Amino acid sequence: MASGDLLQSLLTGAAQKNIRLLVARGSAPLAPKAMLEALVRLLLDEDKEISSSAAKTISSWNEASIVTELKSKDCAPFVLKHFSAPGNSEAILQTIIRNPAAPEEAIGSLASIVPIHLLDTILDNRTRLLEYPGILKKIKSNPAATLEIQRVIQEIETEFFGAKKTEYSIEQAVESIALTSEAPGIEIETPPEDLLLEGLPIDPDERQVAINIRLSSMSFREKIHYALFGNREVRAMLVRDSNREVARTVLKSPKLTENEVESIAAMRGVSDEILREIGNTKEFTKSYSVVQNLVKNPKTPPIISQRLLFRLRAHDLQLLTRDRSIPEAVRQNATRTLSQRTSSRSSQ
Repeated sequence: MASGDLLQSLLTGAAQKNIRLLVARGSAPLAPKAMLEALVRLLLDEDKEISSSAAKTISSWNEASIVTELKSKDCAPFVLKHFSAPGNSEAILQTIIRNPAAPEEAIGSLASIVPIHLLDTILDNRTRLLEYPGILKKIKSNPAATLEIQRVIQEIETEFFGAKKTEYSIEQAVESIALTSEAPGIEIETPPEDLLLEGLPIDPDERQVAINIRLSSMSFREKIHYALFGNREVRAMLVRDSNREVARTVLKSPKLTENEVESIAAMRGVSDEILREIGNTKEFTKSYSVVQNLVKNPKTPPIISQRLLFRLRAHDLQLLTRDRSIPEAVRQNATRTLSQRTSSRSSQ
């Protein structure tokens, strides 16, 4: 029996007991993804021998292997739901929360019990919150929800669910944001023709004015779509949009390049929230130029700048010590870091 047919027979309950038992013991020729799906299904098998064998096999998997499968965007929702039980490790719960495929029930149950740093991760996925606003109620009931967390929730509710924001249709926003290259089975929509830049002035200043005029007349949904699928010029403008969700969506664009992130990190016209998000994203801060631009940008929250200082070379630290545009605390910390590095070399 082919592995695909074997999995299908298990998921539909058509497999014979000897086959179910073979799988429950982890002895079937299935790929890790299929095996995990089968084992989770077999936990509900009416035959106690099979369900207990499946539980034993799952417990024998190491955490790293489980996390690898849970990261997948096409991980089965029922598998993600199973591993969202509070008793699982923080690494597993963090992975589930970060996976956009995680079902509402799984995130909702976690939202009411996880610690504050995992609440921050749940709040990062605005798309999910727009689609399932009930998760916000779960977060509110969490004893770990600080005043800052409650403030963020209030902002989200006011901006997207308040009576004065009727143009921010939840369905429309989700429809636009969900059309990413990572969404399984969904093709990226080609931007409508009026998104393209043919016919705009060649002169850079006139061109920017023309694009700004076009963007200013757009609805929230249209801006979200442009933030994801527009070209580089459009993204450079929308990342400075007064609506923080539009600006944040630019950072999720499948078209965003490392050079663009470097440029955004140096912009003084973007909000500190955008700079904070860049500084907290490992994928972005792998680039030395991004780190350097963030630290040099006076708009970057000092807590982010100071955390990244140790990544800078001595020459760049030296320049920071004389840079009067950055916060005093960052400049002093640069001086201290440079001094410590110099002392350490002298003692060797």
